Amino acid sequence: MLHQRTPGSQHERSRWLLCSAFLVLLDGCQPAEPDTPLEVYLSRTGSVQSIALSDELKVPPVVVDLQLPIPWGTLDTLDLVSLSGCNVQATIGKRNSSLGRHAKPSQRLLLELEYLRLAPHCIDLLRERHWALANVLEAAWRQRQLQLPALIFNATLGSDEYRSLWLNPGVPAAYPPVSHSAAVSALNRINRHVCRWLSGDYQAQNRDFEVSLSEVAGGGAGALLNALLTHSSVLFAAGPPTESLQSRLTPVKTLETHLATILPLQYRYWMDDRNDRVTEAASTQHHQPLAHLPSPCPIN
Repeated sequence: MLHQRTPGSQHERSRWLLCSAFLVLLDGCQPAEPDTPLEVYLSRTGSVQSIALSDELKVPPVVVDLQLPIPWGTLDTLDLVSLSGCNVQATIGKRNSSLGRHAKPSQRLLLELEYLRLAPHCIDLLRERHWALANVLEAAWRQRQLQLPALIFNATLGSDEYRSLWLNPGVPAAYPPVSHSAAVSALNRINRHVCRWLSGDYQAQNRDFEVSLSEVAGGGAGALLNALLTHSSVLFAAGPPTESLQSRLTPVKTLETHLATILPLQYRYWMDDRNDRVTEAASTQHHQPLAHLPSPCPIN
């Protein structure tokens, strides 16, 4: 015999079903682990931080991804004894040694510049007594000429030192900070060296080049740019913030112009983002104009 349900009992059943559904939903929202609320909090704060970081300059590409491949060429198996009497003999020996093959990009550049400078005299000496060897040295010399822009890029814009120039202040770096004037002077000295080398003057002041690279690394251009973008309170001892930034950026842009034909695509992407950030920073500083366009190598 069926029991007739009263309106009151139906109301109680509906309320019971509603409470059960609510409990099921509530249970599904509970954390699976005791420390999940902390993880949720960290993920949320991390999201906030990532939004803030998107206003800053991107971290430059790592050096291993930027280095251009440069084959060693035909001098690897050369008989050094046959070069007796040539100054380039010692250069090729250093270049083919274990230390030479594992030299950092700046050292590789300096070795190749030494070869470019010394090889022509040796080639002339060998023309009368060893024509085939002279041809090998000349072919290697022409190859180094073609490789020179890539060698310069690897030792400068694609190096650890130039990458450090654009790192954030909190990122670990192996280079101590330098003054504004020291960084700008180093950037300009390197550009003068590069101009000479690309114009066929292969004289190299090795120590000055290496010291200049280390001073570039401590130049702090990335820290200055990020301070402008995030409106951080930073002391600008070298003058207005955008002028301080532009005095560092202009010689970098000049070097990029000289090496424009061989810049890797990954570097170009980062370079475009950097230039956009600089324009953004300048627009927030009372619309101060950007520095003049890079100038070509001076003619002495």
